[in-house]
Order: sequence, then structure tokens, then C-alpha cells
Amino acid sequence: MHTVGIDDLEPGMILARDLFQSGRLLLPSGSVVTSSNITFFQRQGIEKITVYSSPISEPDEEILKKSFGYVRDYFMFVNHDHPAMIKMFDIAVYRTAIKLMEGWSLPTYEEQTVSELDDMRDLFFRDEGKVEDVVDAEIKIASFPDIFFKVKKVVDDPTASAQEIAAVVGLDVGISTQLLKLVNSPLYGFPSEVNSLVRAVALVGSRELCTLALGLSTISYFKDIPPELIDMRTFWMHSLTCGVFAKIIAEKVKGVVPEVMFTAGLLHDVGKLIIFKKMPCSSIQAMLSARENFIPLVEAEDMTLGFNHTEVAKYMLGKWNFPIELTEIIANHHSPHTSEYKIQATILQVADNLANAIGISDGGMYVLPGIEDGAWELLGIDAESLSEIVEDYDLQIEELFQAFFN
Repeated sequence: MHTVGIDDLEPGMILARDLFQSGRLLLPSGSVVTSSNITFFQRQGIEKITVYSSPISEPDEEILKKSFGYVRDYFMFVNHDHPAMIKMFDIAVYRTAIKLMEGWSLPTYEEQTVSELDDMRDLFFRDEGKVEDVVDAEIKIASFPDIFFKVKKVVDDPTASAQEIAAVVGLDVGISTQLLKLVNSPLYGFPSEVNSLVRAVALVGSRELCTLALGLSTISYFKDIPPELIDMRTFWMHSLTCGVFAKIIAEKVKGVVPEVMFTAGLLHDVGKLIIFKKMPCSSIQAMLSARENFIPLVEAEDMTLGFNHTEVAKYMLGKWNFPIELTEIIANHHSPHTSEYKIQATILQVADNLANAIGISDGGMYVLPGIEDGAWELLGIDAESLSEIVEDYDLQIEELFQAFFN
């Protein structure tokens, strides 16, 4: 290993030691340095970094062929000529090849399926109930966290001061702690530590911070999903990944609030959790159908249940008096053209597909749902920029996951 100056640091070099600044981990040892990393380090005023002498090796033709064959199935449903999909496919193949080089084994069929649950029963059979029945049955037996309504009240008050907002958010120690971790994470990259909620409000914005708090309070609601149905760590990892991608993309599109998009990404699949709880057997049937027929899970839900998770989310968030913009974006992320917030819903759709694409190399189970015709063009983003977006994500995700779920 040796130490190089920031001006001599090159993409592909490997960090030999954890990189800290002001006690905050910026990048762990063993990480491959990207061009985005270098730009970020320069902004942070970092002068020297310790790296290993030899750069990372590239996957050979045999590994790439194996990766190509595995990843191809996940892109069965999408438009293969779509520029964004072509780029996502290339990213997924490369990341999977790297994982294979590191010793990862492709998952078996048994590992990618779920088993029937003999001790669980659905709320009703298909055509015997509606979306409203699923949501109402859930809401009747569980109350939403009080902090949500208190935060929403302060969100809706345009005269609320930073001190008042901080006081309300601070009523929940868990959420306020997570918020400070989030603000101090690479997602924001502030040069010095933000050690108070009042300071966080001043830097991020009152409505923006409250939007983040709404997302965190919603996560705390879902704690009793049967582990036989879903690995919650995997679920929230996908959700967080989607949120990070949505925020990064939003920063490239004029007129879109990144914090709203981050929260929308974090909560885009919460409708699935209600279905898991109330329709466990049908959920399994939908999962198996999606895997066996190489169709998106949302399509399998429609065929199996007669409705899907976006419809459940729309009704549920409406019952909880969620902000209309957030509700609309989440409810329409599989069909942006139907939303009043077309651009925001498109950002979420792209982020969801990108999250699924990079999740392939982590054992993802479902094919990409695809991007609606004409939606990508609304964003004004070049498909090549997706590589930079993924590099930015890689810099942030590990510390973010620790901040949210540990």
C-alpha cells in the first residue's frame, strides 16, 4: 500500500484504510475509488489517501458471459431498445461480474422462491374483497405513530419556526436521532457535523426535514411482517436504494424537491407490506408467478389479487392524510402518465428500475418493471449519466443503511 495525493488519485484504485473526516466514515477500506468519489474528496478538502498498489482487475470474457446470461432474464419484460434500459443492463452485468469475481455464487432456484405457509390465512379470496377491505382491516387493529400527526401538523403550518419544528421532531428520540444521522451522511455531505435539529432545519429546510421525518415515522409502523414472507432487511435495502437514486436524479431535474423524492422512494413499496400482512397466501402466489413467468411483481399482483400494491398504498396513505404530492407520486410510480406529478412519478419509476438493476448482483428476485413510453424523455437526462448516479449511490449507501436500520 502507499499514500497518494488527491491530484494523483485515479478511478479504479482501492482504498487500503477506512477514510474518515471529523469522525465520519466517508468510504470503507476495500472500496474501489470512482471519479465521483474523487470529486467528493476534493470538495471535502481531503489531501492524501492510502491505497493498495495494484488496481482492481477487470472481469474476463468468461465471467462476463456468465453474468450476461444471468442478468438477461431480469430484463425480459422491458423495452430492449430503450437507452436507459440498455445502460441499466450494462451496469447490472458489470456489477454482477465483479461480484462473481469476489466469490459470489449465483442463487439457486430454491433460494429465489418462497414456500407455502400452512399457518396463515388470507383476509379474503380473490373477487370477495377490495383494496379498501385490506387497508381498513389493517388500520382497525393498529394505530399509526402519534409523531406522524404531530410532524404533519407542523409541516402544514407555514409560520412554524425552526425551534418549533425541532421541538416537535425531537419528541421522538428514535426519529430525531435518525434524522441527524441522515443529515450527517454522505447524502448531504456537509463539511462539518450537524449536531442539533435546529441546525438541521436551517441547512436542509423546514418542510424538507419534516418530509424526511414523515418517511421515518412511516417505517416505524411496519414491525410485524412475518419473516417467512419477506426478509425485511432486503425490503428496506431496496427501498432505501430507490430513495437514494430518486434524490440523486431529482437533483438533476429543475423544479423537483429532492427530499420529497427521497421519501417517496423510501416508501414506494409500503403497499406490499399491507398485502403481505393481510393476504399472505396470495402474496406467495404472486411472488411465485412473477418468478416463474418472468413478469414484474406488480403484474403478478394484478393477476393474482385483482389489484396491486400501488392501489393499496394510495388508499392507505389517503387514510393517513399523507401529503397529496407524496401520495400521488407513490401511487403512480408504475404509471407516471396517470399522475398529476408526471415528472416526479417518472423519477421514482426510473429509480425503482435502477434499484432493481443493481439489486440483481445481490440476489434480487424479480424482473425490472420497465419505464413507460415517453416518460424518460420528460427528465432531460442522458442515459450515460446513470453510471455517475450509481457511483454517487455507492459512496452513500453503506453509511445510510447503518443510519436507518441499526
